[in-house]
Amino acid sequence: MPNRYLTHLFLVVLLLVQGAGADTSAYEDAADLDASNILPADIVDGEHHSVESRVRNDGYLNYYSIHSDYGEFDVTSTAMLRVRIGEINALAELEELSKTEVFVQAAADAGVKQLKSLQQFATHPVETVKGIPSGVGRMFKRFTRQAGEAVDATKEFVAGDDAEAGDDNKEEGGEEADDSNVAVDLTESYLGVDKAQRNWSRKLGTDPYSSNEVLQAAIKEFAWAERLGKFGMGFAGVPKIPGADIISDVNEAVWSKDPYELRDLNYSRLVATGADEALIEEYLDNPRMTPSQQTLLTAAIAEFEGVDGRDGILKQSLNPETDAEMNFFIRSLTLLAWYHHNQNPLTSVATSDAIPVAILQNGTAVLAFATDHLYWTEPVAQAAENYIGSGGDGQPRELWLLGTASDRALTALKEKGFDVYVGVATLLTENDNIDE
Repeated sequence: MPNRYLTHLFLVVLLLVQGAGADTSAYEDAADLDASNILPADIVDGEHHSVESRVRNDGYLNYYSIHSDYGEFDVTSTAMLRVRIGEINALAELEELSKTEVFVQAAADAGVKQLKSLQQFATHPVETVKGIPSGVGRMFKRFTRQAGEAVDATKEFVAGDDAEAGDDNKEEGGEEADDSNVAVDLTESYLGVDKAQRNWSRKLGTDPYSSNEVLQAAIKEFAWAERLGKFGMGFAGVPKIPGADIISDVNEAVWSKDPYELRDLNYSRLVATGADEALIEEYLDNPRMTPSQQTLLTAAIAEFEGVDGRDGILKQSLNPETDAEMNFFIRSLTLLAWYHHNQNPLTSVATSDAIPVAILQNGTAVLAFATDHLYWTEPVAQAAENYIGSGGDGQPRELWLLGTASDRALTALKEKGFDVYVGVATLLTENDNIDE
């Protein structure tokens, strides 16, 4: 049973509604939120940034706009908001370093005639949001269409899905989604991140394969200093790679190994799990995952030791198309790995839907969703129905949400037989590493 001392959680008591129950077809619209009501004060306003007060929501995730000393950033999810703020603080650390006498002298010794101001990199927003992108909602629709097909068919579907982009790439309001982060070629982008740049990322505590173009350009500009070996300091107060706070060795692997070495590491870990080698190759060749994302996801899969069905997670990982979808999938899985180690051990995972369903020894089905604030929209209700359909009638169900949920969503989920736990993000800081 879940730990009764988890005071940050709110348990919605299980109630199966039969016959003429409450009307769960009365959906609600996802509404804007106020940043000051949902975020700590130091996240809303910092020394080098401020978060726009209006926060948009798509039923699953929040969308934030950040004003900073180094440009404007639009980000999807609270987790990525914290990452971007950490990267902004890292840019501030670089700027302060660039002004020091020792750095200026080192630049002169290295033949660097003029140091760029970091503001020179901040010419355009990094992830401009056009309306609300499609978020993660269509990931559930897309997987329903391809569920049960072979790996090759899945690969063909992912590669050819652009043919349906006219419908699926639009948000509910009809605006075109921003899919600028879809499918980056490993050989063209990731292999260009050299050891010096990875070392600077280590000092700053940032992801060397971050989609933050301002940070990446700045680190590349500073890489020459790493080669001189004169700047061995580490910087404090910036977050780790997103999600890696519960997988202890991911950060070190990503900072110390090049993409080819990471691929070899991930391959060996997956072979050790007994996964099908053809499926492993499909997974490792997925261009929609950065080396950091793939290493984190692989480490999470490896944590399900002795859990039946984890092979299917590799196939599921072919489904996400955008960076938002991939991050949601990975965070949901790492949350499930945390549950496995800190709440109740899992016996198996079912992978017939977009996000894995874990099964406990007593038959309870456990879902872990990395949502920010859940509204009872029609797509959310349909996703809930799909998961109910994948289990047996009367099967106990738990839903663990990283963030919060509306009263309407909690009521509807209760009526559909879910025990709902909200605010799970507060627990992750209490259990930083799943192997401790």
